[in-house]
Amino acid sequence: MGETRVDLLHLLEDLRDAYPGATEETILTEIVANSLDSGATTITITTDPTAPALTIVDDGMGMRRRELARYHDIAASTKVRGERIGFAGVGIKVGLLVSREVLTETRLGKHHVATSWGLSSRHRAPWRWVAPPGLVVERGTAVRLTLGNALSPLLDPGFIEGVVRRHFQPLLDPALAEMLSGRYPRAVCFVVNGTRLEKQGWSGQDVAPIAVRLARKRKQGRLRPRRPARRNLPRVSQGGPGSGLAPARPVGRRARRG
Repeated sequence: MGETRVDLLHLLEDLRDAYPGATEETILTEIVANSLDSGATTITITTDPTAPALTIVDDGMGMRRRELARYHDIAASTKVRGERIGFAGVGIKVGLLVSREVLTETRLGKHHVATSWGLSSRHRAPWRWVAPPGLVVERGTAVRLTLGNALSPLLDPGFIEGVVRRHFQPLLDPALAEMLSGRYPRAVCFVVNGTRLEKQGWSGQDVAPIAVRLARKRKQGRLRPRRPARRNLPRVSQGGPGSGLAPARPVGRRARRG
């Protein structure tokens, strides 16, 4: 009996290519989105160029042991379509493409567990339970990516701040706090390498002119009847003196009277 095999590496590459941005931007955006979905109010992002590693810690709901086990499966999620903003843990799975190890620690009540995960071949991504390193203090989830490239943009604080502001700007705009209070009753704080991202408002006109260029219409000229081409009509051979034949005239022309 045979079994269906999956080219895991190719599948992860297809997931990555489904996003318009860079791979590193997709990973960071999806991990932060998952933190927000868990109800986190503080998301701390730390880079370590010497490791090299990226660590993201939140104070959200956290996971139980069985939920963390399912977290490693492809296309397995407890999320309901149309609710929340993360996409079924895609960020973590795409993170396997750029990481030598993905360590996840989560804490919820008495549940405090951690796993180590990595892509070992095209078809295998084994994971195992490990002792929690203590990244989560009270509750929440921490993800640490040990990167394969020491020059990865995920180690650049400027890149990280730019991605956070570009994708989650409404959470950093004071003017939208009341509007978002239903979904985020407590303000969300982002911390990058120990520095809290300041909130920034955007001012602009309520009405802005928009220039629209329309294609110029061509004027239609009057249609003129097409004249038929003139053809050279054959001539009747001329008769010589004493031949009894009349001089030749062009065929098709009327003789003038006169």
